[in-house]
Amino acid sequence: MRKKINHKIRYREKDYVQKNYIRDGKAVIPIKIKKLDDLYMKHDYLKLDLSDEVSNYIEEIAYIIPRHTDIVLEVHYHDEISENQQKRIKKVFKSNYGSDIDDIDYDIRMHNYKAIILFLFGAFLIFMSFIFNTLSFTLAGFIAEFFMISGWVFVWDMVETISITRSELISKRINKLQLYDADITFIFDD
Repeated sequence: MRKKINHKIRYREKDYVQKNYIRDGKAVIPIKIKKLDDLYMKHDYLKLDLSDEVSNYIEEIAYIIPRHTDIVLEVHYHDEISENQQKRIKKVFKSNYGSDIDDIDYDIRMHNYKAIILFLFGAFLIFMSFIFNTLSFTLAGFIAEFFMISGWVFVWDMVETISITRSELISKRINKLQLYDADITFIFDD
């Protein structure tokens, strides 16, 4: 009787990216469109905003691409696109990711302000705890303990805001910056 061997399937994201997206040291993200309007939001008659479908597709792939790798967005279309149209499309891509970077920068600033306020409020409560510890009425110990616990909760929220939330936003910003700096090429398929 033959014994079954259980081979572990090993999936390595790095190998997947290398095999499917890396060409000549750059990450190439192919974007196939059937009509030019597919690039833009459905009801955007001025054609200023990149469609959510295209944007989400690009970001999903760009998320797994290493940060030090340059990205090329390769737009595949069945017909020739004029120079002016190509410039307009490139501008829409830059505008879309530039706007996202500005939004993330705003969020980072707000998280910094939130962290400062949480720290100040937490420090104030801890200071009040020490004040109430010196007083000698019956509820002073209870109030001091309440202020101490509340103060540490605010300080912990500040640490979480700085270490976890802010680092996630910075990582997201770097990813969007990588897309903002991406080269955009056009391939005309027959």
